[in-house]
This record gives sequence, structure tokens and C-alpha cells, in this order.
Amino acid sequence: MNSFLKANLLWLSLLGVAVIIVVLAFIFRPNAAEYQMGASETLKWMNKTPMEVAIDNMDGKQLIDIRPVDLFLQGHAENAINIPVRNLLDQESVSLFDELRESGKEAILYGSDQLQTTAPWLLLQQLGYQNIKILKGGYSSDQKFKETALSSTEILQLDTAAIHVKSQLIEAPSVKPEKKKSEAVIPVRKKATSGGGC
Repeated sequence: MNSFLKANLLWLSLLGVAVIIVVLAFIFRPNAAEYQMGASETLKWMNKTPMEVAIDNMDGKQLIDIRPVDLFLQGHAENAINIPVRNLLDQESVSLFDELRESGKEAILYGSDQLQTTAPWLLLQQLGYQNIKILKGGYSSDQKFKETALSSTEILQLDTAAIHVKSQLIEAPSVKPEKKKSEAVIPVRKKATSGGGC
């Protein structure tokens, strides 16, 4: 056994280091986000609370640009903070959202269009940041806020009744499948050919 350890000392050492790294990674993993609201509560809240802010009503609110850094550097609103979607739950971003919530200051998410901000906004709502709204429209490539054609005429309404499925619809009556009789399979023989292509 002693010769086995001597011959494989390097590999066994590497295996031991790998196990230690995995254990440490498990112990010191980052905390997961804690949802403050469930999906059904969020949907009810969304229909009762206005979540959109018109371009004319942005004064005095903190603007948060969720576009990628390269688009932000090409042009952005004055006093806007860039938090790309992929960095939305970073420690620095979460502390900013906490600070905004504690101060009672309203924040507005904006992107290239309104559709880009909807999913990040919904995530932040479920995490308990009800002081964050969505900009009606978006920031265009010519460095101006513009309302899209639909956002200027439509009012967002979620049909929560269509989302919730009643329990009696889920429980379908059980039907036993019919048993088919097995059929005999008769092989078909084809004439042999000399091969060929096309």
C-alpha cells in the first residue's frame, strides 16, 4: 500500500485540494435572493398599482439604465445609473435598491424599449422593491427618450383570471387506453439490385 501512495502522491494531493475547494465553495456560496412576494400576489399588485411612468413625469426620480454598458457609454440620460440586467442582483446593485427603498425615492427602469424592462422590473417587485417603476417607451439610438407607438396608446392590463387555472380543470377524468390486438407482421422481400446511385 505504501508503494501505491508514493507512486500516486501527486494525483492524491490534487484530489485532496479539489475536495477542499469544493467544500469551501459550498460553505461560502453567495446568499440567494429572498422573494418578498409570490407570483400570485405580484400579479394582483400589478393590476392595482400603476407601474408605468410617462416621459413627462421623470423629474425627481432616479433613472436606472438596464442596457448593456456599451450602449450606455454611447449615450444615456443625465444622472442615470447603469445597471445592466446581468448585474441586477449584484451586491452593489442590491445595496443601491435598498438605499432607494429606505429613502422613499422612486426609481425608473429604462432600456431601449419598454419590453426590455418588464422582466427585470417584475423580478425587483417580487424581491420587495415596490418603489421601482417602468418608463413608458425607451431610450432610442439617437439619444432621446421616445414613447413607442403602442406604449402611448395602450394601458397595461394583466388578465390574472387567464393565468390562474381552476383546480377542477386540472383534474381530468381518468380514461383507460384501449388495448389493441397484436397483428402479425409479414416480411416483404425485395429483389436484390446491383446498387447504383442516382
